[in-house]
Amino acid sequence: MAINLYIYIGVCMETNIIDFYNDKNGYNSCIEALKYGEIVVFPTETVYGIGANAIDKNAVLKIFDIKCREKDNPLIVHIADKEISKYAKNIGEGTYKLIEKFWPGPLTIILEKMEIIPYETTAGLETVALRMPNHQIALDLIKESGFPIAAPSANISGRPSATSAKRCFDDLNGKVNFIIDGSQSYIGLESTVISMVNDEGVILRPGHITINDIKSVIPNAKLYGRINDKFVKDKPISPGLKYKHYAPKGDMIILKSDFKNIALYIKDKQCFYKNIGVLCLRENYKFYYDFSKTLKNEIKIIVIGSRDNYLELSRNLFESIRKFDDLGCDFIVSECLCDDFSNAIMNRLLKAAAHNLITL
Repeated sequence: MAINLYIYIGVCMETNIIDFYNDKNGYNSCIEALKYGEIVVFPTETVYGIGANAIDKNAVLKIFDIKCREKDNPLIVHIADKEISKYAKNIGEGTYKLIEKFWPGPLTIILEKMEIIPYETTAGLETVALRMPNHQIALDLIKESGFPIAAPSANISGRPSATSAKRCFDDLNGKVNFIIDGSQSYIGLESTVISMVNDEGVILRPGHITINDIKSVIPNAKLYGRINDKFVKDKPISPGLKYKHYAPKGDMIILKSDFKNIALYIKDKQCFYKNIGVLCLRENYKFYYDFSKTLKNEIKIIVIGSRDNYLELSRNLFESIRKFDDLGCDFIVSECLCDDFSNAIMNRLLKAAAHNLITL
C-alpha cells in the first residue's frame, strides 16, 4: 500500500493503492468513499478513470478540481447494464443496435439526458455521454455503489492518460483517497465516442471500435468533420475535442520521412536539445540503435510495437510517451505510425505532438 498526505479543501488526505483481488476491506472502503461523495480511481479496459457519483453534482465537481479540468469539458457516465432509459431519452433504434453489438465495451454513446443527470456532469449540455465498460472491476464498482459513475481519464488534464495504477499514482498521489489496481489496461486508448442524438450516428472521437465497425451496424454513420482539428473554439460536445491532450513534458514532433532525412533532422536538433528520444516501430529499431552509436549524445529509443499489431500499438502509446518523461527527454521524435489520421492511434499521437507533423 502506497500512502502520501495531501491537503484538499481543508482535509488531510492519504492515497492508498488497493489490490482488488487481495484486499476486500480496502475495496469496500472504495465503495463507501463513493457513497459519501468522494473520488475513487479505477481500471477499465480502455484507460484508468477517476470516478465519482455521476448524479451527485458536488462529487462530480471534485473531479474537475483534482484534474485541473475545464468545467466546459463533459464527463462520460459509466453504467453497469444496458438499461439506459433512466439516464437518456429519445433513444432510437440505431442506439439499441449499437448497444447490443458493442456493450459492454469501448463505445461511448451521446444522447439527450434525463433530469437525473446534473449539468455539472454534462458541462451544461442537454446531452449525456454513456458507456458500459467491459471490465470486471469497473462493473462491480458501479453495481456495488448503486449509482452510475462519472469518470474521465485518471490523469492531470493535458497529460497522457494513465493505463496502470502506478501512472495514476504518479499524477494523483495525495489528491485522491483510493486507486484500485487492476493491472494494465487491455486496450490503452479511450473509448470511441458517437453522438446518437436524433438517432443520427456521428463519431466524435475515434477509438478501438472503428468507423467501419460502426458502419456494419449503422451504415449511414459518419466521422465528425473536425475530429482531428488542432483547436475547436466552440464548447466541446464530447471529451477530447477541445483541449490539449496526452502531451509529454518535452517538445514532441511527428516525422514522416525516410531514415536518411530523419537522421539528419535528429543530428540538427542535437544542437538545441540535450536529451532526444525517438518513438519507433519494432521493425525500425535497428536503424535507430545503429544511428545512435554514431552520435555524441546517444538518443533514447522506445519501441511502441509492431506496425502489424494495432492492439499492441494502442496499448503501449500512452505508456511509451510517459517513459520519455521518466528518461528526462526534452525533445521527442515520433515516427508517423500510419497514414490513416482518422484512426485512434494517430488521433492521439497528433494531439500529443500538438499537431506538429512534418513531411521531409
